[in-house]
Parts: sequence; C-alpha cells; structure tokens
Amino acid sequence: MKALLWGLLIALAAVLLALVAQFNDGNIVLLLPPWRLDLSFNLFLLLLGLLLVIVYWLARAVQGIADFPERVRLYRQRRDEVGSQRALRDALKALLEGRFARAERAARQARATPHGAGLAALIGARAAHRMQQAQRRDEWLQSAAGDKELDTARLVSSAEMWAESRENERALAAVDRLHADGARHIHALRIALNANVQAGRWEEVLKGVRALEKRSALHPAAADRIKRSALRELLQDRRHDPAALESHWHRIPAAERQRPEIALEGAHLLNRAGRPRAAALALEAALAQHWDERLLDEYARTVVLPARERIERAEAWLKAHPQDPALLRCLGLLCLREQLWGKARGYLADSLRLQPHPATLLALARLAETLGEEAEATRLYREAALGFEGVMAQRDVDPDRRSLQARVTARDNAL
Repeated sequence: MKALLWGLLIALAAVLLALVAQFNDGNIVLLLPPWRLDLSFNLFLLLLGLLLVIVYWLARAVQGIADFPERVRLYRQRRDEVGSQRALRDALKALLEGRFARAERAARQARATPHGAGLAALIGARAAHRMQQAQRRDEWLQSAAGDKELDTARLVSSAEMWAESRENERALAAVDRLHADGARHIHALRIALNANVQAGRWEEVLKGVRALEKRSALHPAAADRIKRSALRELLQDRRHDPAALESHWHRIPAAERQRPEIALEGAHLLNRAGRPRAAALALEAALAQHWDERLLDEYARTVVLPARERIERAEAWLKAHPQDPALLRCLGLLCLREQLWGKARGYLADSLRLQPHPATLLALARLAETLGEEAEATRLYREAALGFEGVMAQRDVDPDRRSLQARVTARDNAL
C-alpha cells in the first residue's frame, strides 16, 4: 500500500511538471568561445537536476570511503562487546554451577572490554577464592578496583571472601571503608559479625548482633545463641579480676542476665572469684524467671552467710515445686553444710526417691561418713561412682555424633 501511494505521488508530480513545461518557451545560451550552446530552459533544468543528483551521490561515496576505518573500528568494538558479554554470561553460569576453573577462564575472556572488566574481575575473584587460590583472588580484586561504579560490590565481595578465609582484619577494614559514608549495609554487618566472632572481639559481636536484631536481619535463635556465647566469653576474660568480673556482670542487661545459660556461667565464675553473694543474687533472679535444675545445683554450691536465709528461700520455692528432685537435692546440700543432719537426710532421700542421681548419692555418702556410718558411706560412694561412670559412658556412646554436633555448633556460633 505504501509503495502504491508513492507511485501515485510520483506520477502526479510528473504530470504536473509536464503541464508546466508546455508553457515554458524560454532558452538558455551558453557562450564558450568559440562555441555557442543553445538549450531550452526545460532541458537546462533537467540537466541541472541530474548534475545535483550526481554530485550528491559522489559526495556520499567519498564520505563512505573516508568513514570506512571508523566503521571498521566500531564493528570490531561491537564484536568484542558481544563476545565479552557472552563470556561474562558463561563465567557467571559456570560460577553458579560450581565449575570454578571454567568460570575463571571465561572471566579472563570477559575482560576484553572495559565495560565488563570490573564484573568479570569480581567473578574471577570468586572463582579463585573457591579454589583456595588466595594470591590470584587478590589479583582479581586489585584489577576490579579500577571500576569506581563497582566499589560497593568490590568491598562487600572482598570482605566476605576475606572473612571466609579468616583474614579478619582485612575483612573488617573493608567493612569500615564501606560504612565510611554513614550507610549501614546489612550484608556487610553480617560479614563483620562473622569476622568479629572469629577474631574473638566479643564487644563488637554484641554490637553487631543488636544492630542486626533491630533490622530483623538475624534469626532470633541464632542471635540468642551468639549473644550467649559472646557474654560467656566476656565473663571468662575477666575471671581473674573479681572486681572487673562483678562490674561487667552488672553491666549486662537484666533480661540477658536472667537467661539460664548466662546466669549459670556468671554465677560459676563469681563463685570461683570469691563473689558468692553476687552469684547467689544472680541465680535467684534467674530462677524467678526460668526454673532450671542446673541453676539449683550451682545455688547449692554457693557459700553465702547466713546460710539459713538461703535455706528458707529454698523451702519457699519448695511450696511451688514440691516434687522437684533438683530442689530437694539443693535443700539437702544446704542443710548438710549447716550440719542439719536430719533435714539433710530427709531432703536427699526424697530427691533420690524421685530421681536417682549420682550427685544425690554422693551427698548421702558424705552425710553417712560424717555420721560415722562407714558401711553405708562405702556403699553409697560405690553407687555414686558407678552412676558418674554411667553418665560419662552415655556422653561418649557416639563420638562421631558428638564430633558432628561440635562442628555444627561451631558453625552456628560463627554464622
């Protein structure tokens, strides 16, 4: 349809020109001595038009010849860009497939053009890192530094790979540079948390966990586990300085101090550091929120005067937990320390009846030995020893499983 319209327009223009030419009787005379050339005006116009067309096409030809080198250069550039994009796609595909050697080779090909050189360098760095080639990885990262648009990607990738290879100082330095503008990159916070855990920087670990919790960027169970580990390590670091240990204990938020694992660790260290009153208060606060057998055992080992106050407090707990064997054992040990032989034997016997436990047998053996019941003490000591042997055997029944569990726990603690 379009061709038909153009044909009609051209035919109409030709008819109009023919009609106009019939009324044009002018002549053109060209004098080139000794020649004279007479032309009609219509023929002159026709020749002039042909001349213009010829000049136009000659100019186009000359321009095409002049532009030929540039066209060749652009063609080669487009060909290289297409090849580079294909190589970049192949490199990314191979990296995701786990074919790291192939990914690194494709990344070298993708560096042919400046536009994709930065991304290709990051892919090559990832591939070299997965193959444990640290030197080549760092060379790739250095080559990626030339593309300023990829600074964030380069810093995040560098920090992540350095943290995985336990180069914690380099990883943290990269995260610091990333956060220098005031922004907080969530993935970078996770990387910094991992590096701080590996480096044992527990104060920074707690800051990182709390920052990620505010952004809901860390699973609550993982956050709780990491915080417990960090708090335990911080307490362990101060175990040789009783004043510093107690001061740091009181700086821990109350909600975290009342968690059974933290309270148990803190109370144990406070007891060993000669701060039994602080240990007892910590255990009582934790037991008010979380009833735990381990806390009761540690409470029984806490020597605070006057001890009768603690016995009265434990007897008040017994009203709420009348059939708790751990609480009965705790009361028996407290009474044993206060030389309340009858009450101690009663509580320990009730605990043993509800739940046979080597610690209860050991306490009864000590009581029998104190009262001069040598035969009974010998029997109870033997039963306690067999009971502890059974507990240890149960722990060692599956060493492969324990090893796997230890590895899983270490991995979880390090994110």
